[in-house]
Amino acid sequence: MSRRKMALLMVAVLVLSTAGCVERMISIRSDPPGAPVWVDERRVGVTPVEYGFAHYGSRRVRVGPIRTEHGKVQYAEQEKVFDIRAPWYEKFPIDFFFEALYPVKLVDQHELPLLVLEEPKMDSEPYTDPQVKDLIDRAESFREQAMNPAEGD
Repeated sequence: MSRRKMALLMVAVLVLSTAGCVERMISIRSDPPGAPVWVDERRVGVTPVEYGFAHYGSRRVRVGPIRTEHGKVQYAEQEKVFDIRAPWYEKFPIDFFFEALYPVKLVDQHELPLLVLEEPKMDSEPYTDPQVKDLIDRAESFREQAMNPAEGD
């Protein structure tokens, strides 16, 4: 093979190897922002976040909870399943052309609906001291019964 043909072949291989690319992204936002995000039980960051993925299909997205600096839950978590569908250029058999040969990078961006985090449901009144004492007395009574079962039961 002549040097010219070899150089031409190398240039063709180089051009074809750099051609074609589809980048798949999911954008996740929440109100309020700053909530931790898990996609399919993998932590991907805090909102707003963009997450790259390789395969289409269902994705389980969990957002939150948001906690105060003292660890108290300020906004509850929310979980939802989203179906991420492939665009027309990512369906067989045309997907090979866009993945391997098409000379332009394509970005398939999926914007998930805004996830609004609800404030956690709290009792309107905290427990009073007599209620706490009654609860502790009942717990101690159950413990005593469990530790010393009555004969003949």
